[in-house]
Amino acid sequence: MKKLIYLAALLLMPWTASAQEKSSKITLTPRVGMTVSDFACSLVHELYTPKTGFTVGVDAEYRISKLFGVSAGVFYNMQGAKEHAALYIPLLPPSGNPDIIYTSPSDFPSMTSVIGKGAHIDFDRNGYDYYYMYEPKVELHYLSIPILAQAHVWKGLTVKLGVQWDHLVSARAKGQKESKLDGTISYGTFDMGIKSQFHNDALAIPVGVAYSYKNIELDARYLWGITKIAANADNDDKDVMNSTFAITLGYNFHL
Repeated sequence: MKKLIYLAALLLMPWTASAQEKSSKITLTPRVGMTVSDFACSLVHELYTPKTGFTVGVDAEYRISKLFGVSAGVFYNMQGAKEHAALYIPLLPPSGNPDIIYTSPSDFPSMTSVIGKGAHIDFDRNGYDYYYMYEPKVELHYLSIPILAQAHVWKGLTVKLGVQWDHLVSARAKGQKESKLDGTISYGTFDMGIKSQFHNDALAIPVGVAYSYKNIELDARYLWGITKIAANADNDDKDVMNSTFAITLGYNFHL
C-alpha cells in the first residue's frame, strides 16, 4: 500500500508543479500611493515647482518566462504643479466712474501680476476694494493606462519600462485668496475649472523599479511626459509636459 501511495505521489508531482507554474503566470497587484509632479519644458522655469498628490489603481502582469513579463494597468493619477505667482486686481474703475461694472479679468486694466519664487505683491489694504490671489496650483486628474515590459533581474527585484496613456478627467486651478468688498476684508480659497486649457490626452514613458517581499511590493516609477499638455496659446506654456514621480505599495495576488 505504501509503495502505491509513493508511486501515485511521484506521478502527480510533475502535474502539480506544472499547475503551480501555470497559475503563477498571471499576477494581479492593486496599488495605492503618492505622486510628486511638476511641469517640464516651460519657458518660465521659475514659475513652477513640484506638488504632491495621490495615485490608486491595479496592474495585471503576464509572466512570459522566469525572467520576463508584460503588464497592463489602470490608475487614477493626480499630476500638475504649484505656481510661484500672485495676482492683484483693484476694483475701482480707472475713470473713477462708479457706474462702470467689471465682469471679467480682461476688464481690469490696472491689475498686477508677479511670477517667480516668493511671489508677493504689496498694496494698500486701506484703499479701494480688491481681489488678491496667491499660492496657486494646477491640479490635473488623469485616468492612466500603463503597459510595461518587466525584467525580474533578481529575487524580488524588478525593473520596468513601457508607455503610458493619460486621459484628462479634470483640471482645476486652486489657491489662496484675499478680498475686500464694501470695506470688509475676507480670506479664503479659490477653485476654478481650467480643463479647456489642456489637451484631453497625453503620453508618458514610465521607467521604474520594484521590490517584492513575499506578496507585498514597493514600486517606484518616473513618468516622463513626451507630449505637450497645454491647449492654450500662451507662448510660455505651449511646450509644457508632465514630469511625475510615483511611489506605491501593492499586494500581489498570483492567479
